[in-house]
Amino acid sequence: MKHEIKNKPDYASLHVVLDTGEQVITESGAMMGMSTGLEMKSNMQGGLMAAAKRAIGGESIFLNTYTATADSQRLDVAPAAPGDMVHIPMTGKSVMVQKGSYCASTPGVSVSAKWGGAKTFFGGEGLIMLRCDGQGELWVSSYGAIHAVQVDGSYTVDTGHIVAFEEGLQFSVRPEGSMKSLFFSSEGLVCEFSGKGTLWFQTRNADALASFLHPFRRVKPKKSS
Repeated sequence: MKHEIKNKPDYASLHVVLDTGEQVITESGAMMGMSTGLEMKSNMQGGLMAAAKRAIGGESIFLNTYTATADSQRLDVAPAAPGDMVHIPMTGKSVMVQKGSYCASTPGVSVSAKWGGAKTFFGGEGLIMLRCDGQGELWVSSYGAIHAVQVDGSYTVDTGHIVAFEEGLQFSVRPEGSMKSLFFSSEGLVCEFSGKGTLWFQTRNADALASFLHPFRRVKPKKSS
């Protein structure tokens, strides 16, 4: 299998070339184009319960599996949001992926929904995260460019910028500054990671974009009585 990420970091896309029998699993709706020698099947990875948890966490119930029936079959994939993608070789370590950031993986990588605890809810990231583990290839996407940080001690990230992190990292959610600054400044909640492992975060925040655009939204005029 050959793979390449192009158009980084603004409109990144994944391009994979598969030989006979090789497979790639993608998020529903991620496919841009494919060779005729690829077969696609949609299924609920991990069973009904795992699919239900993914749905609660804002993920697709179904994932698509592409299988090559001949050599040199090309698959072109892109995430829904404009931004970056990163390839994570999976060699046994588990990676936690925030909602909307999973893009694709190979069959040796298990993708399951995991309860993230109430602290993820208060951090604005939802209660369900995706836990990816096993052996193979994993691709995650973002809104904005992706940066990787090798945490060795502690590191703090705004909750809206988290993409993924190795499961060995511990984390806690807290306000940035005092409680007063939480309510009266533009800063909100941050996630403080501790331990040793890799953390991936994005340069843009979708919630911040929504807040910026909110005052400019089109409002229908009220009908006079």
